[in-house]
Amino acid sequence: MSKLNLNTQVFKILLSIIMLSFPILMASCGGVAPSVTPTLTPISTQTATVTPTIIWFPATETPTPIANISPTPQPTFESQREGISSLLVDDDFSSQSLWQTSQGTSGNVAYGINALTLAVAQPSATLTSVSQHALPEDFYLEISMQISLCQPEDQIGILFWYKNPGDTYRLLMTCSGEYRLELIQDGQSIVIQDWTLASQMNLAMPATNRIGLWVYQGHFQLYIDDVFQFEESIARDQNGGLGLFARTIQGNAMTIRFSDLQIYQVNIQE
Repeated sequence: MSKLNLNTQVFKILLSIIMLSFPILMASCGGVAPSVTPTLTPISTQTATVTPTIIWFPATETPTPIANISPTPQPTFESQREGISSLLVDDDFSSQSLWQTSQGTSGNVAYGINALTLAVAQPSATLTSVSQHALPEDFYLEISMQISLCQPEDQIGILFWYKNPGDTYRLLMTCSGEYRLELIQDGQSIVIQDWTLASQMNLAMPATNRIGLWVYQGHFQLYIDDVFQFEESIARDQNGGLGLFARTIQGNAMTIRFSDLQIYQVNIQE
């Protein structure tokens, strides 16, 4: 066999091999791309923000109930100021002959319009005015007192059953709202009711208060603006005059105005 034929024959064999292998190669190189399983990217879960619930009406502790303190009942006009009968004196201070007046370095006692004014002009000074009115053994007295100028410890006074400066009963009141009852005997002071804060007294200047003194058969009662303050035993079978006074204790000056005086007979039927 010639060399040329041999080469031709080899070429044909190789070509046949190539032709047979071509579909396999094409199948492996072409065709459907292998499916790729996607990698799942986890989605981050957002943590929810908790919004606090607003409590509009929060619960409160139940308070412990406070005991109801009943005020001590004050005696009424009917139950205490018994036996007030006939009117003995009705003084509107229009008559300028019924009360003593004075003028000096300590101050002045003078009439105003339907009033008697005690104006003290020095520290530690006292002004007194005694009236022409007589007080019997049993009486009820009311008088209006206006405080125009006064320091807390300064004193205002009502003298009853007055005989002289060393023999009288004396009701003292301060401009801080305290009162005291004492007997002046032989020039000495005997305390019957010591300083006590009044349960009713107007102190806002100019302050006006209605003072009431009820005396019957050795019993004394004090009223301020119709409010009972206290009761004490005093002497019986007494009588005498009526006076007013003002005294500076803390201040350098004070002004007190008295008006509208009534004195009644007290007669309790047994």
